[in-house]
Amino acid sequence: MTARRIVLAAAVAIAAACVAVFGFFYFRDNFGTHYPIKVISARIFRAGRIPWWNFYDGGGQPLAGNPNTLTFYPDNILYLFLPPHVAFNLHFLLHLGLAWFAMRALSLQAGASRVAAHFAATMYAFSGLAISATVFYNLICAVALIPFALWAVERCRNPFILGLAFGLIGLVGEPVVVLSTAISAAIVARLNLQRVLVVVAALAIAIVIVSPQFIAYSEIAKEVERTRGFSAVTTLNASLLPRRLAEIAIGPILGFLTDPGHPEFRGRLFSTVFLGVIVLPALVVARSRYTVVAAAMLFFALGRYNPIIKAIIESSASLRIARYPEKFAIALTVALCVIVAMFVTRLDTRWRWAWGVITFLPLAACLVRGAPIDWFAPYRVAPMPPLRICGSEHIEYGVRPAREEYHQAARTMEPIFGATAGLRYAVNRSPEGMHSLMSRIVAERASVTPPPIRLHYLRMAGCAVEASLPPAWIVPRVVGVHSGNEEVTLIESGRFDERTAALAPLGFAFFVSPPSARVTGYSETLQDITVSVSTPAPALLLINQSFFRAWTAKSGGRDLATVPLNIDRLGVVVPAGNHIISLRFGRHRAAVVVAWIASSLLLLAGAFALFVEIRDRRAGKVERPADQNVALT
Repeated sequence: MTARRIVLAAAVAIAAACVAVFGFFYFRDNFGTHYPIKVISARIFRAGRIPWWNFYDGGGQPLAGNPNTLTFYPDNILYLFLPPHVAFNLHFLLHLGLAWFAMRALSLQAGASRVAAHFAATMYAFSGLAISATVFYNLICAVALIPFALWAVERCRNPFILGLAFGLIGLVGEPVVVLSTAISAAIVARLNLQRVLVVVAALAIAIVIVSPQFIAYSEIAKEVERTRGFSAVTTLNASLLPRRLAEIAIGPILGFLTDPGHPEFRGRLFSTVFLGVIVLPALVVARSRYTVVAAAMLFFALGRYNPIIKAIIESSASLRIARYPEKFAIALTVALCVIVAMFVTRLDTRWRWAWGVITFLPLAACLVRGAPIDWFAPYRVAPMPPLRICGSEHIEYGVRPAREEYHQAARTMEPIFGATAGLRYAVNRSPEGMHSLMSRIVAERASVTPPPIRLHYLRMAGCAVEASLPPAWIVPRVVGVHSGNEEVTLIESGRFDERTAALAPLGFAFFVSPPSARVTGYSETLQDITVSVSTPAPALLLINQSFFRAWTAKSGGRDLATVPLNIDRLGVVVPAGNHIISLRFGRHRAAVVVAWIASSLLLLAGAFALFVEIRDRRAGKVERPADQNVALT
């Protein structure tokens, strides 16, 4: 390594360390969802447990089963020995670095020169799309993994490397990312019998890598909003606006998401997809499979602005399990960067310098202007009592500079700060649709009903309001109902008093707990709940957590029946006697642990195979790509 490269690498490492320790990728989904989840998960990981349940959001929500939590993604190891905000920041910085190396390798594999590959890799890592993706904990993974997967497909020699790439993409848990990668891979792949066998083996490896997430998700799949599918409007929301195609070459034309007052503020995922004006001559000159990839990804990314896609989605509810077509822009950007690499390969030194200045100066300016990084100090909050609260001060986002809004949110204990400090939010909507469908009803009704009726919902959820229900409570009697709609009607009619009865399915309509039944103790660990109950006859116990069928309740090794109460609360049928009841979320914990061990071993095998591949390539033992005609002609 030359002295210049050593100095450059040291400068990049120092800058990254400063951002990781003193900065914070604060904006949008990081703020509202990802950071608090990772802080909560880190506490559980450090205790040697798998994070199964989130006590702090939406009255209780699944953790491991939620694909957006990336519970089984390998870089969670960072949270075991680093402060959570440092590990959180490193997740983004490492994936930006991996994106650079993956794009460089893909460009070389596609036939670009070494200089052109460096050009394309740097353009990709500095692109508006890559920087925009640093507000999404999961999508930044796709920025690194899509070019890695396409490189693995191009080589298509080692099933462990290919399985590693697609297994990691599966762990990211984004259906659009999986679909866009699969379509792109199908376009660039040149399969023969031997390669087909490699692909089949790689898919088997990928399935095993993703299996712990599959098993955990299967436990909640029928009970969360996301499984029921989205409306056509939601599915096609955040489609790539046609006029934004111009910003690929000329720069942001609608401003950055960190700016206030833009009409499309809530209708975009990526603040910009800027690459540089070099894309225009590259597209005119380039002829390769990546041109087809770019065209296909653009076709899907347009979403509701594409009449064909719009008609298909509106006519088929079964396809509405994914949302936000703009995510196809990640694979689109990957393809455009490869095309640029091929174009730069044909240029002489003088023109490379000229295009480099024209490309990287605007990209650097956009990076400085739009990078969603803030200093972390204002977000440090001291631990607080574990109060269950209803919400926080309303903030109208998008009307002032983003940093001002989020500093205000820090002061008013928005969920990101409250959850990391110990507060529990009872009736807030899950921004990712991973709460129970019944909890969604409670949150929606609590937000739209007048204060006297809203108080009933807040009491049932255990909020810090007058006469709210405790964490565990013996239900005196049951009011039987046919459906959730009937429960809502009873609550809002004023004829139901949640302090003297509970709503339950008709099978419990005549259930009455003995007057002397009582809760004698209640405690929680990071993941489990223990309740002591004394009752002379069968009684009904209400636990103030969201009901899912994946809850298990045991007393002395005996399984106790669970039932939904008060729309979405967890009920337990307690037999006569004195009991110490243990409640745990996750019925298939052993299967998940076994699957995670197998997944981890295959990830290590894939990483070792990748290391060997890189070592052999550097030693000159790897032959040139089979497709020598991919470069420009």
